[in-house]
Amino acid sequence: MKAKLFLVLLILLPVLYILTCNKSKKSTGAAQVHFPEKLSGFKLFQGNPVLLVPAAGLEVQELSATLFTDYAKKQRLLKLPPGTKVIINDSGLPVYPEGSILVKTFYYQKNEKDTSQGKQLIETRLLLLKNGRWNAGTYRWNQAQSEAFYQPGASDVAVNWTDEKNNNRKVLYHISAPQDCISCHQFSGEIIPLGPKAINLNRTVLRNGTKLNQLLYLQKKGLLKMNIPVSKIPIMPDDENEQASITERARAYLDINCAHCHRPGGTAYRQSLALSYQVPYSHTGIGINKRNIIERMSSPGIYHMPKLGTTLLHTEGISLINGYLKSLDPKQ
Repeated sequence: MKAKLFLVLLILLPVLYILTCNKSKKSTGAAQVHFPEKLSGFKLFQGNPVLLVPAAGLEVQELSATLFTDYAKKQRLLKLPPGTKVIINDSGLPVYPEGSILVKTFYYQKNEKDTSQGKQLIETRLLLLKNGRWNAGTYRWNQAQSEAFYQPGASDVAVNWTDEKNNNRKVLYHISAPQDCISCHQFSGEIIPLGPKAINLNRTVLRNGTKLNQLLYLQKKGLLKMNIPVSKIPIMPDDENEQASITERARAYLDINCAHCHRPGGTAYRQSLALSYQVPYSHTGIGINKRNIIERMSSPGIYHMPKLGTTLLHTEGISLINGYLKSLDPKQ
């Protein structure tokens, strides 16, 4: 019992630290930001927006493991106020300065085998930090791909594309309402970023033709302050990298796709699952939930997991998790 209590505290304390650092004494539950009608008002891209070329002052961020969203691709950008830095605290979690903007654009390559055919931009989601609170806004791209407009509610977009195996695919992509996004991005009633944790940013990237560590690159550019050395930060595996073990890949997949809810303080914290990558297996609850995990992942409709962000079954993800669960000791 003491070990379980210690583990819960171990998971909660870093997140509570972020909330304390990023929270104003006068903050309220209401949004602090007025989102303009047009995304272009934020000046995020230069030139033709469909090319997704970041404007000056925006930095691309790449994650090792990424959320599945009906096979959509994503571009992630970070914008900081001049002269400020993201601080990686002693627990390896980022603390953002006031005025930070996190940008995530969802798109499809029209042909994944021939990317010269271009992209179809679907939506851009923003997280803005004001008065110590994160505010979420969603913008839907128009058919001309020239502008994205603020969307207060949910909507659907029909998408057709050709995948890497030359299969013609289609999906009625669902753009969630901002309040739906909050259901995953919340911790104890506060909105927090999910993907850009130090463990998920600690990877090799290509910048100006050179391969280098992303955290060290951001530090050298003056955008990041590290309270701990990079060598002390674990590396999240890429769940699609078959060079990694099936255990590493599966745990990474469960972290990025499920742990935002299945953790202490998440919306599914009352369930018997704690799926963060760094939680020891013996404390995850995976063993006693093997059947339920794969059944919920494989079931379309209202019983499907994850609950939001997908309308298609992720066949590759299901295969990965099924293989992992079968590899576990039946006694565990």
